[in-house]
Amino acid sequence: MISIAASRSQVSPLLSIAVESVNRLGCEAVLVLPPAMMDWSGLRALADAAPIPLLVAPASLRHVEAARNAGLMVLEVEPTESAIQERIILALLEAISLDLLKAGAQVVAVYDGFDSDSLDSMTVIRLGEHLERFTARDLRALETTVPLETLKAVIDVAVEIGREGREGKEVGTLIVVGDARNVLKRSRSLVFDPFKGYRRKDRNLRDPKVREAIKEIAQLDGGFIVSRDGTVESACRLIDAPFTGLSLPKGLGTRHWAGAAITKVTHSIAVVVSQSTGVVRLFKQGEMILRIAPMPRARALRWNNPDSSHSDD
Repeated sequence: MISIAASRSQVSPLLSIAVESVNRLGCEAVLVLPPAMMDWSGLRALADAAPIPLLVAPASLRHVEAARNAGLMVLEVEPTESAIQERIILALLEAISLDLLKAGAQVVAVYDGFDSDSLDSMTVIRLGEHLERFTARDLRALETTVPLETLKAVIDVAVEIGREGREGKEVGTLIVVGDARNVLKRSRSLVFDPFKGYRRKDRNLRDPKVREAIKEIAQLDGGFIVSRDGTVESACRLIDAPFTGLSLPKGLGTRHWAGAAITKVTHSIAVVVSQSTGVVRLFKQGEMILRIAPMPRARALRWNNPDSSHSDD
């Protein structure tokens, strides 16, 4: 056990306990999602004493700069008002992409789960069997198709839809990102397009208003088509791509087959939210490459093997 008495009074006692317990927990890293107010110098002292990497994912650009100035290992995740589970997902993807965290690692996350002014919650996250094969190289390969920042923004809103639904109802949807021109050619409109007529700057999914609109429109039939820069090109689209040559796990419905099919014939990535389970799946080149199962706020995240045979739509 390490000695951190000097910094215990400056940072959250729970964070100090997490760092002291990493060996018993079998963790390879500590992920900190700090609240608005943080003693950065105290956190740096704790990081220096820690036996494993301490990664920090601040919630604002101003705090990113403060954490960097303190010499901390910073994960720059786009500011979002999403629930803590979504912020953790984005931080873990960023850590993997930067080779700061190996896929398949076990991580202890410390965050403000109840009080926005203090670190009061701790979760041990085991990245499942599939992510043990999902490396920084894999993420860089995805980035050749879609910029990672755009992909993370799409995953973020998809996980929100899967976890929250809309107005008490479970909601599933399909978001196809990248190669928008060809995807549009291989799809058709089901109803009037809610995004038609808006300026490009007013259709970018990094805008919180657009994110809320996506969650509302997701209740309608059809999927979204998003360009590389995050602009929503169209909504309520029916994908028209052949299913031939595809091989997906048993139990997946037409929404997943459509997502796989469009990525087989275009240079796009499909993000599919299951209505029945809230599970988010990513498809590229006709194959499922990632499966994320959102959990309720009080429970830990679970990253699952994509070969499991849940029945999803």
